[in-house]
Amino acid sequence: MLKWGAILGVIGFLGGFVGPVIFTPEANQGPLLGIFVTGPLGFVLGLIVGFVLSLRAG
Repeated sequence: MLKWGAILGVIGFLGGFVGPVIFTPEANQGPLLGIFVTGPLGFVLGLIVGFVLSLRAG
């Protein structure tokens, strides 16, 4: 579960952190999206995915 949480958390963090910097570089609070929203949501989603996969394998 933690492996999937870490993988999807990093993907969500990078998408939320780098995406606003690329698309709206004049917005100085853009990277906060990755830190506070998409990173943690990706981590929680990864935990859920990991849990479901562990149930199917077991």
